[in-house]
Amino acid sequence: MATIAPTSSGSVSTSNAVETTRWVLGRIGRTVVTILISLVILTAGWWVALKALNANAFIAKTPLDVVKYLFVKNPLLTTAPSDIRHILWQLLEVTLYHAAIGFVGGIVGSVIVAILFTMIRPLEFMFMPLAMLLRTVPLLAMAPVIYLVLGNGALTAGFIGGVVVFFPLLVNLTLGFRSVSQQSVDLIRVYGGNRWTIMTKVAFPTALPHFFASMRIAVPGALTGAMLYEWLFTFQGLGGVINQAKTNSNYGQIWAIVVVITVVAIVFYTITTFIETAVLAKWGPNAGKSINK
Repeated sequence: MATIAPTSSGSVSTSNAVETTRWVLGRIGRTVVTILISLVILTAGWWVALKALNANAFIAKTPLDVVKYLFVKNPLLTTAPSDIRHILWQLLEVTLYHAAIGFVGGIVGSVIVAILFTMIRPLEFMFMPLAMLLRTVPLLAMAPVIYLVLGNGALTAGFIGGVVVFFPLLVNLTLGFRSVSQQSVDLIRVYGGNRWTIMTKVAFPTALPHFFASMRIAVPGALTGAMLYEWLFTFQGLGGVINQAKTNSNYGQIWAIVVVITVVAIVFYTITTFIETAVLAKWGPNAGKSINK
């Protein structure tokens, strides 16, 4: 009589590990390829748009002009390309500092408020409409009010950047926490779990795809908020120097700043995607999806 040999747990674990690794590498590869293709299309579209509009070459710089500004000595400029790159790097450090404050503050605030909204339902009914109302106010109109209340400094920079990060994360996290299946909730309650157990064991893993989807928006948003603060209220960072460059008709520097901040945003977006892939792999490639089936 034929018998069927049981599958060992080691074989199953190895198979799962291989499948997860393959999924992680495949997702990372697709992300890298997508970003490279997007960069090529963006650069080509930039060049074509300037040529099609017949833009003034003194003001509108092509990708090649920016490369020359950053790496090729221009006899009309007294500053060497190495010094230009060094200056931009110092300015970028200031902008990243301002963006980091807003980014961290926005994430921490949104996570705390989303947890409160989920665990204390009346709070969401009372304050979510107010949060959505504040979200509709243009940041350019809100920034002067924030500046008048908080004054000049890192706190104002962080608050302006935090506003950009806070609202998308709050909405998506709350939606993610609410996506927990009733079967999972009932199972935890049968074993004596409370609301916090449901939050930590089920709601957090379920909300991870929502969280990282918002994080990809929050990364460039924090940079935008930091540059807006610098542009409006200071002469610091990449945003603040734009005003000075415009006054001096240094359009090469303006376009170089745009390119630098765009590349930085793409780099951090990519890093966020890699972190998302690694974190979701801990719960399996289908983390946050099977609960909806």
